[in-house]
Amino acid sequence: MVEKSTINTKDGYLYIITNEAFKGWVKVGVTENLEKRLNQYQTADPHRGYKLIYSLHHPKYLEAEKKIKEAMKPFAKSIKNEWFEIETWMAQARLDEQLEEYQDGLL
Repeated sequence: MVEKSTINTKDGYLYIITNEAFKGWVKVGVTENLEKRLNQYQTADPHRGYKLIYSLHHPKYLEAEKKIKEAMKPFAKSIKNEWFEIETWMAQARLDEQLEEYQDGLL
């Protein structure tokens, strides 16, 4: 019997989204399609205030997502699900670290 793999073999993106309505907060997430994901957020905002401020391509984006959320915790003032009250440059550095770990063979 052959077991079905639950590992996602598709590449994807790590991203950071902000919205001026939530100053000081960033949303960190993953997706296979950045444009589609941003549009999904925009439908919930009549002002279309969500901005994709940073993204990077990652071959193991789903695995990296879990690590990013753990890595963000010590730097965030507050956390609400996938939203972090954190400086954008600090959030960006955490995403970059995940790609570096993958490139160094640590992920």
